[in-house]
Amino acid sequence: MNRKTTNLIRLLLDDCLPPIVRERWPFHWLTTLWLGRDSIRDFKYHAFKMTDKEYCAAYQNVAGAYKNRESDTTEDQKQWLLENIGPGKRLLEIGPGNRALTERLRKSHDVTTLDLHCSNGDRTGSVIGLAERLPFRTKSFDITIISMVLEHVRSLTLTFLGLARVTRERVLIITPQQRFYSVTFDYHLHFFYSLDHLASHIHTGTSEGRLIDGDLCLCWQPNGQPQEHRLHGCVKFGNSQPS
Repeated sequence: MNRKTTNLIRLLLDDCLPPIVRERWPFHWLTTLWLGRDSIRDFKYHAFKMTDKEYCAAYQNVAGAYKNRESDTTEDQKQWLLENIGPGKRLLEIGPGNRALTERLRKSHDVTTLDLHCSNGDRTGSVIGLAERLPFRTKSFDITIISMVLEHVRSLTLTFLGLARVTRERVLIITPQQRFYSVTFDYHLHFFYSLDHLASHIHTGTSEGRLIDGDLCLCWQPNGQPQEHRLHGCVKFGNSQPS
């Protein structure tokens, strides 16, 4: 099942069904079927209390149709990434998935990947770790790609701080546009309903983005100084406080 299909199904389930139906028991059964019998039904309520080992094990135990799905990004989203990278960059890709994008990027870039577990096949440049605690030196990479990962992390604050620390030029983010439900067909912990909402979590630098194939695509330039964020007509200053 490709990304466009899963987004269409999510749209029908989340936006067309009333919550009183959407949150009922049939969806508990369907999520178990989708994620596998060893999946944790109430993961989003347990994940924040888990140790790193428990958290990683939860993802390793995911099976079912979810594990056999195709790439989490569409061709148009991949094209957006390529357009924002440019030639000959040193890249960090967090959460490479089936590594289809990784192999494409390695033809013209120096790519390091970060994932929770060892991947199959060529492990050159692969590092095991968490997005909240990036095991890299300051400004190690020109560009960081974090696609379909941000919604899974336990701490957005630590993740954004780490991304700003290890990245010299820009961070390319792709994440679902999704509303919260207690029962979802994924292990998502954070739900972003617009580009402005996503950009509001950024503590420094500037950002701009687009909605592509139903997902939020944001290009963030963390320059280390509290500057303004252009959020579609309004300006938010990184060091401003509510009055």
